Amino acid sequence: MSKINIEAVLKTKNNIHTFKGKGIKKDNQIIYNDENVQTKITLDNIITIERNSDYNLKINFKPGIKLKGTYITNYGTLNVETKTINLIQKNNELEITYKLKVNETHIDTFTYNLKFTLDT
Repeated sequence: MSKINIEAVLKTKNNIHTFKGKGIKKDNQIIYNDENVQTKITLDNIITIERNSDYNLKINFKPGIKLKGTYITNYGTLNVETKTINLIQKNNELEITYKLKVNETHIDTFTYNLKFTLDT
């Protein structure tokens, strides 16, 4: 397990959310807390992002493929689907552009950028 510095940016056509802070990298997972929301990224054949707080969101990514996920809220479970438009994974960097549908309704196109360095 390594302590890391993280810079994560999530962009939509109307919004940009930036997180700069610390996290941990353990094997193929990166974990950090963004405004009291635990965020876990699993880097594998399929990239998975999980966000847990008052809700639980799990979305999956693989280039050119539509994948189902889960979005559990206090009001029930919603059907989630992502279509990965672009996925670039380098040494300490990840960039994903994807379209998100919730209950068959297109929400937006997102671009998620993650960069991390070892905390010295």
